Parts: sequence; structure tokens; C-alpha cells
Amino acid sequence: MHYLLAIMYDPTAESDGSPSRVAEHQKLEAEMRAAGHYRSGGGLAPVEMFAKTVLHDGGRAVTSDGPLAGSNLALGGYFVVECSEAEALAYAERISVDNRSHVQVRQAFVYRE
Repeated sequence: MHYLLAIMYDPTAESDGSPSRVAEHQKLEAEMRAAGHYRSGGGLAPVEMFAKTVLHDGGRAVTSDGPLAGSNLALGGYFVVECSEAEALAYAERISVDNRSHVQVRQAFVYRE
């Protein structure tokens, strides 16, 4: 199975001021790769820097600035792994996040031709 490990954060909450977690994420990615589970991943620019939302209204696409209205969480980064559910949850527990963030684990369906 494929799983999306989505690092979600509240852009309105104050950060705890801790240093970047990039090195910790790179170390975990290396372990995922060594185990043969890593498929993809990356970090995203903060919504304050760039975010657009495309909604479909009556068959036409409407683009607006910012994240989806009414949503208090933003996607900050992600990993895609191919492994068991238990392994995906174990990886999610090891993803370093600050006090305004959490990791959401979702089963992902990969469509191949």
C-alpha cells in the first residue's frame, strides 16, 4: 500500500521558534530509502509566500489567492511511502514537527496504466 504522510500546520499559530527540521527529515528519508519504502516527498513554501486555490464552479475553474477559505490548516510538506499501515504509522510518529503541526496519514491510491 501507498501512504501519504502529510505534515499539516496552522499558519495562524505562533511557531515555537525551533530551528529548521530539514536535516531530521532528510535523515528519516534516507532510512525510508534504505528500507525500500520511500517513493516521494518534499517541503512546500509557507502559504504566506505563495498559495492559490482553484475551485470549480459550474464547469469553470476559478482561481483565488490563498488557501481554501475556512481551512485553518495548511500542507507544509509530505512523504509518500509504500509499506504496511503499521510501518507508515511508525514513520509518521518519527516525523519531527513543531507545536503547531501534526502528521496526517492517508492511504493513497496509485493509478498506473
